[in-house]
Amino acid sequence: MNCKFYSSVVIAIFAFTSCGGSEVSSASDALLFGAIPEVYLNYEAETAAILEKAQKSDDIKDLQAIDEKGESLKEALHGKLEKAAQAWSGRKLDVAVGENLTVVSPITVTFDGFFSSTSPQFTISGDVETTQEIDANYNENLLKYYSSRQNELLTYGVLLIGLDEQGQELVSQRVGSLQLAWENDHVVISAKTKVVFDSKLSFKNGSAEAYTKIKSLALKVDNK
Repeated sequence: MNCKFYSSVVIAIFAFTSCGGSEVSSASDALLFGAIPEVYLNYEAETAAILEKAQKSDDIKDLQAIDEKGESLKEALHGKLEKAAQAWSGRKLDVAVGENLTVVSPITVTFDGFFSSTSPQFTISGDVETTQEIDANYNENLLKYYSSRQNELLTYGVLLIGLDEQGQELVSQRVGSLQLAWENDHVVISAKTKVVFDSKLSFKNGSAEAYTKIKSLALKVDNK
């Protein structure tokens, strides 16, 4: 096999992992996902180093060794992610909820397998409810439509948001929902409506660095 061609094959194998850069945060226990982000960032850094070495070599034996090292890293990654996920499982999340929601019982996460080979996911449990009625602000046409189709009312999503030191949003993911209701000729979310945590919380590779910068968490009703 032509050495230049082999080198390009190795580069193609690892190029997708180098997109996020090789800078690794010193944070080992992020507010979201614990040690998982660091595990993945370390993997990216190692594979980026392999990519750099492959780009500089034309020796077939060297390239074969690089290829084997890369495969070894990929095989080890799943186990490391699972170990980190198991360690974070059971964690209680300190989450701000604003004036529309209240936490009745703690919000906890439980490891629930993988969404993909590099994306651990978690179920969320806890008791969160609305503190007051929230008007959906539907226009007159929608109100007219649902006045006779109240059983067709949908839900609003509930987002888990990661914020930086300045309170700016870094990441956002839908984790639950609130059922809409028909009351007094309006579509609303009634007071004391429970949040249904019906979506998994999944680690997203592309947000690994952002997770390490999260300084606070919040739940927000998504009325878009």
